[in-house]
Amino acid sequence: MTKNYFIHMNYLSRGLFIFVSLIAFSSCQKTDNVGLDINPNDTINSKYIEDYDVSTVTVREDSVLASSQPQYPAGSITDPVLGTTDAALAMGISLPSTALSFGATTSLDSGVLVLKYGKGFFGDSTNTTYNVTVHQLKENYISTSNYYTNRKWNYDSTTVIGSAPNVNRFRWNDSLFVNQIVKGGQDTALKVVPQIRIKMTPEFMRTYFLNASSTHFATAAAFQNHIKGLYVKVRKVQPDGRGGIAYFDLATANVSGLELYYKNTTGTTVDTNKVIFGLSNTTTSAAIKHNYAGTAVQAQLDNPQQSFSTVYAQPLAGLRTKISFTNLDALRALGKIAINKAELVVYVEPGTETIFKPLPRLTLYRTDIAGQRQVADQVSFLGTPYDTNRKRYIFNVSSYIQNLVNGKDTQYSTYIAPVDVNFLNTQAANIAPVLTTAARSILAGNNHENLKIKLNIYYTKPD
Repeated sequence: MTKNYFIHMNYLSRGLFIFVSLIAFSSCQKTDNVGLDINPNDTINSKYIEDYDVSTVTVREDSVLASSQPQYPAGSITDPVLGTTDAALAMGISLPSTALSFGATTSLDSGVLVLKYGKGFFGDSTNTTYNVTVHQLKENYISTSNYYTNRKWNYDSTTVIGSAPNVNRFRWNDSLFVNQIVKGGQDTALKVVPQIRIKMTPEFMRTYFLNASSTHFATAAAFQNHIKGLYVKVRKVQPDGRGGIAYFDLATANVSGLELYYKNTTGTTVDTNKVIFGLSNTTTSAAIKHNYAGTAVQAQLDNPQQSFSTVYAQPLAGLRTKISFTNLDALRALGKIAINKAELVVYVEPGTETIFKPLPRLTLYRTDIAGQRQVADQVSFLGTPYDTNRKRYIFNVSSYIQNLVNGKDTQYSTYIAPVDVNFLNTQAANIAPVLTTAARSILAGNNHENLKIKLNIYYTKPD
């Protein structure tokens, strides 16, 4: 008859060394189902270690290449746990054609900066009002340069050249109608994709476009020196509001851009024309700033060698959780073993999911000797989707633990980090820092009083 059995040691035959090693396990060796949904098939002929100790601490995420993103964040959010995050956009605008001319007799109708909405909004969409402002860059936006999220852009903060005041809702899911210019004919209403339309000041449009010298529009280089770029900021009107982060899709061609509407007069004929100065994701960068002052996060950033009972995963070049599988020697002391299953169970800190929804998914990766990111476990480097009922994620780390025990892999650093389910890459590992979501997860770490992080191991020892 096949028996289900768990850790049992013949201490007299194994000797004092293994006894001391097993005492060093800060894990429970028992048969209940805390943490894992124990499948009877996993326990047949297997031994089970529950709650193997995992050290946890929050560290800063690496700065991220801020251009060529599928969507871009802009906004300001105050998280009662994680502090404040501000995201702005630096953009270069392109000349639609060389030797551009507006004609001899022109007058301004309007100027509008159009930004196509991306997938989603994170934060307070009902109780916070936002001001969107546009400024001029004082430095050239060079599309061939590598700009990172922590870059401080030189822009004219004192002069607003465009604004959308008192935005009480970013309508990222709503299409709208705009007036379509028909040259030589009657203008018509046109339904367009969801977008924000920021009105530019007449002074800016006249000075830098209609009244500017034609030499500024002769070549792309001349135009870039004339208008170095734009800087878009989003701020909360209520200083005590939670705020939010809106996303904009600048990768979709022929939607976003600076639209200039002007009139040409020929005799008694007046015609309205439109010129679009394009935007793209290759000429846009996100500038992101986090402020953790006065939060519990700062204590962890200041003490990266300690282990903490609450840890964090925040995108936008924010935070990741560094974990360590301590005392692997105790596992090695068991001799030659085969890891049948090893699952890392990570809970969301109770109550924190009611403020902002946790990330739908997390990823887990390790670093190599050069500090480069590597997939920790080829079986499942992505955690299971967030379980909204049990409020947890589970990572399958079976082969990773096996390789660490066997000495095939060396444990340098292992991290739990955000991933964006809207932009999962099916052709590559999703272990790079993400800018395309602002959701965050607050996790129960080591020694949490109720829901500590735990590694549960089933293993087989050859006879």
